[in-house]
Amino acid sequence: MKKSLATWVLAAVPALLLSACNGTTASGPSGVAPLPNTLATAHHGRVRRNDNGAEDLHTGGADVPAYAYNLGDQPVGYYYGQQAGPGQGSLFYAAPTQGTIYYCLTSSTDGRHAFEGYDDSAYPPTGPCAALGETATGFGGRQDPLDFVGTATAMPSTEYTEYKEFREPSSGTSWGEPFEFPQIGAPIVFGYRPQDFNGYVKDIKLSTWTYCAIANGTVSDWNDPAVTADNGTSVTGGNSQTITFYFRADSAASTYNFVNHLNTACNTTWKAPYNKAPYQGTSRTAAWTFGVNSSWPGPGSANEPNQNFIGETGDPGILEGIQTTAYSTGYVVGGYVKANPKVGQAILQNGFAHKKPIWVNPTNHTAVAAAFKKVTAADINYGGGSDEQPLGTSAPWCALYVDYKYYVNPPAKAYPIVAVSYLLFYGQNNGVHLSDKIALIKFLESAPASKIVNKLEYVSLSKSIQTATLAALNGNGGSQPACVQ
Repeated sequence: MKKSLATWVLAAVPALLLSACNGTTASGPSGVAPLPNTLATAHHGRVRRNDNGAEDLHTGGADVPAYAYNLGDQPVGYYYGQQAGPGQGSLFYAAPTQGTIYYCLTSSTDGRHAFEGYDDSAYPPTGPCAALGETATGFGGRQDPLDFVGTATAMPSTEYTEYKEFREPSSGTSWGEPFEFPQIGAPIVFGYRPQDFNGYVKDIKLSTWTYCAIANGTVSDWNDPAVTADNGTSVTGGNSQTITFYFRADSAASTYNFVNHLNTACNTTWKAPYNKAPYQGTSRTAAWTFGVNSSWPGPGSANEPNQNFIGETGDPGILEGIQTTAYSTGYVVGGYVKANPKVGQAILQNGFAHKKPIWVNPTNHTAVAAAFKKVTAADINYGGGSDEQPLGTSAPWCALYVDYKYYVNPPAKAYPIVAVSYLLFYGQNNGVHLSDKIALIKFLESAPASKIVNKLEYVSLSKSIQTATLAALNGNGGSQPACVQ
């Protein structure tokens, strides 16, 4: 971890809950014998050993929801070493569980693969959890499998076949059918350094045309006439300043959600004033022609070399790139940026009012919540996969999938670029942390959890989705088996 990122983590969280070893042996494929230690700490008013012992839960994956889960306290290293517990004020700190919940930010893809038991995964559950912004090496877990994982891309049917092979085999230990549910919403923002634009503009505004054109490489300078038109003045005082754009170098759901929005919002017939100079023209287009993928497909990728587009690992990696590079930007989850007051969040256009653009600030909770207002239980596709194919699960009531179409292009006045993140639990826990998992799920779908979420530049999903999740957890009133048992 570089110095600037380390400083952010320490500044953002009042205290770190550290873990030590407990003298037992990890049972996963990479299990190693820990060293003895007697460190004790207090948590939630309960004094107990905080040592990643048998009572503690290990998880990880998506970085879209990670800041809400642990406030950036990454449990670096192995479970038997010192690892940071969730920061005070986070969802997992407040959860009424007996054990501490250790969430290792890797990526949605890594999280799903660990959950599914991919035998080709380079990041085993028992491998060491890497520092924020560094390439993933594992989850720092006590054993394989992890207790649950986070992902901002729901499981596709192609991965469910892997799950059946490795987690629900015809012979050997079966972990049951997966319980997957949408848990939290988040804005994906264009971060930037306010100090680079001091004296010219207070906030950076980007119309839909302009942020599409920045992402596809058409607009490559902050002094571009399109940026000037958006802001009513040159944001650089008339000086040429090349835009450095940071993207996710690792496979990530934040990339998928971001480019999925670009693929929807940027491939359109532009209306005035964006259908002519200083915007669209014969040699200028805001179209997104790179498709949709969890791996960044745009400029700077292997097939689209561009020295002004730089890949970084994880949202913290992108954030650090923006923090340390003048006149840079990139897509990053708003929760991370909010914790860094020296990083700005561009105000984006979404719609028109009286022929004038509507500008939406991602720090406006009402505007972000509006992006999810119409995402309700009526939109749940039970048993569906993110590839638009049925998973094939024998417990479809336990797979709650919400199609991207319900939030990929939010209505006018709502913040336009958002993501929904899911949690994946094993349906058959074999007695491992069962009571804590049920308590955690119930807490996450409660009013107290929503209150925490709404303070962290995240959004709780609708009460109808929360109700549907709890109903599935309980087997829909007994009409079906409970989704976690």
